[in-house]
Amino acid sequence: MTAKPLIGISGSHMIDGGGQFPGYHRSYVNHDYVRSVTEAGGIPLIIPFNEEDDVVEALMDRVDGLLLSGGHDVYPLLYGEEPCRQIGAVWPERDHFDMLLLKRAEARKIPVVGICRGLQIINVAHGGTLYQDLSKDPQSFVKHSQNQDPATATHTIEIDPQSRLASLLGRTEWVTNSHHHQTVHEVGQGLLVTARAKDGTVESLQGTGESYLMAYQFHPEMMSIHSKLARNLFVDFIKEAEVRHGNR
Repeated sequence: MTAKPLIGISGSHMIDGGGQFPGYHRSYVNHDYVRSVTEAGGIPLIIPFNEEDDVVEALMDRVDGLLLSGGHDVYPLLYGEEPCRQIGAVWPERDHFDMLLLKRAEARKIPVVGICRGLQIINVAHGGTLYQDLSKDPQSFVKHSQNQDPATATHTIEIDPQSRLASLLGRTEWVTNSHHHQTVHEVGQGLLVTARAKDGTVESLQGTGESYLMAYQFHPEMMSIHSKLARNLFVDFIKEAEVRHGNR
């Protein structure tokens, strides 16, 4: 039996607000990322946040694919802007961590998927910019931060019929969940917009190069617990990682 591909998932940390160890830092990712990779046939490996670049690079040399997870707002100085009043918590050190993961993955030409913040990191790393808050986008009218079950689909996205996403879903419209307040403004180099919400908000990006690069502003890892179509996105990713694994 061929060994399953190893998928690195970018980790975050949480800080205990009380209990026995108030202020204690814990490494984690939301379980939906782990579950979605596992169900699609991959082996999930949480890459814990740390500030030792050589450790990060050594870990990246061992994986067959990279999943950039969600989290904090991206540091606006990275794309040449001062923080607006509506911006949430930022974590510049994690921005560096995620961008190093992406840089190493792209250098190795292994498949990459970015989700929510992961999409935003990919866009900024490729020279793009963000709306720091949806209120800064004059065209935005859709509610993009839902207040209910994370897996529930709430708004429509319109998909480029020529895109990989359209071929995976077998449709050019889909209803997705939504949990964000920052969005793509200027699209980075080597990236193609493949889906937008009805208000024009970028919902999906695809790389234009030879390597597999897919990014979603919505959260397919949450939807995949109920949605076969959302699971298709992970199955496609893992299949690409299997090819990379087989070529090791």
